[in-house]
Amino acid sequence: MSTRMEGIVQKSLFSGTTLRMDVVVAENNRYRVLAENLPWRDLAEIANKYRSKEVDIHNGRPLNLRLHLGAFIAQNMNGWTDRDTEDMVAHHAGVRILCALEFSNETIDHTSIETFRNQLSKEGAAEINRLVVLSAVKEGFTGSALCSSDTTVQESPIAYPTEVDHMRNIGNKLVGIGRRIRKGVSEKIKGMSSKVQKIFTKIRLFTRGKKKAAIEQKKKLSKELQSTVSSMQRVLRKEVESMTERSKEQYVEVLDFYKLMLSQIRHWMRTGFHKPGKLVSLWEKDARAIVRNKASKSVEFGRRWIITKLAGGYIIGAPCQKLGSGSDTGILDEVLENFEKNLGKAPDMVVYDRGGDGRKNHRIIKEKNIRHNGIFRKGKGESLPGLGRNTALKARRERALSEATISTIKQRRYGFTKPRAKSSESCVLKGYTAILGANLNRLVKDLIIIPEMAT
Repeated sequence: MSTRMEGIVQKSLFSGTTLRMDVVVAENNRYRVLAENLPWRDLAEIANKYRSKEVDIHNGRPLNLRLHLGAFIAQNMNGWTDRDTEDMVAHHAGVRILCALEFSNETIDHTSIETFRNQLSKEGAAEINRLVVLSAVKEGFTGSALCSSDTTVQESPIAYPTEVDHMRNIGNKLVGIGRRIRKGVSEKIKGMSSKVQKIFTKIRLFTRGKKKAAIEQKKKLSKELQSTVSSMQRVLRKEVESMTERSKEQYVEVLDFYKLMLSQIRHWMRTGFHKPGKLVSLWEKDARAIVRNKASKSVEFGRRWIITKLAGGYIIGAPCQKLGSGSDTGILDEVLENFEKNLGKAPDMVVYDRGGDGRKNHRIIKEKNIRHNGIFRKGKGESLPGLGRNTALKARRERALSEATISTIKQRRYGFTKPRAKSSESCVLKGYTAILGANLNRLVKDLIIIPEMAT
């Protein structure tokens, strides 16, 4: 077979000059399909609704809204970082069509991507996902017939919480506050902080193992550590109370938080039990220890989410209103509230696992006149009483697919669990964008497959 040697034995004639290329983007390219089918005007209204709460959208440098919305959509479909998205918008032909840049040299930088996402907020991301689901309903890909729900944990991006680490970190934070308040206070706090560090080192080096002596020594040192850090907090609190109202505003809230966390640690040391709703992170204040009783993980640290699978594989979801662990036997009111908010009416069929078998849930189904009660019953009796054979088989199938739906959004691609986030608000936002990314990919598949089947 002969060989072509262009570009190997001779350099390109265009090297060193600005190079422009023509790229053919196929009709079934997923970005082109979305560019032609998404309701951009409605998306723009949602974006401006939430941006206007943060900035004056009628003054200042104009923002290319289609560019930012396109970048936001492409990023969530693929799980790109902000810098990856910046690069894709600059060089990927399909993404440029999605951003309406096919006849422009304009691009975007990673800081603008982050700023736009934060302005949009978690509420904006939830509304955009609702709009995508309604677009799928309009096309006939899904509807309000099915509500197959379950709860899962969005694990927070925090280290495994230990009380000793929490107390050491609180001590370090208090040193920083003392440094900002006054030099004399700072010196006093520093002296107490050095004691905290010595105790912490002793715990780490000399209390290893499960021998009785090591455990008793660790208990003794932990109590001493807690007492020292609490003393630091009281010293700073006394100093802050003498400040003017305007000056102490910036310190009171954080000192109250540290006081609450230290009191919870003291309660555990005295009783051996954790208080309900115990805090497990210094920055992710909504994270809780949630007992799952799984073979791989008995406890997960994060927040509970309600995930609902719709017909056709589309997803809606929302964080549970109650933080921490809780029984699913009384959660159906939250499930249906989120369902009706997104679809506009109650479902024809509700599917839930045995964890949802509770009087409250069954009563709600009757009150709302939902046709099929697909909540699996506990015990050795009939698991789905009152349902016909085919309906029961459908309920079993949808129950299995609900687990697959949760597994889908927990893929690294979507970043639902342990998201790249540094605040509680950002963690919830990442949860909504993970669901949005999965729905966008489902929608584009349906939009591509249906025309192919017609031909």
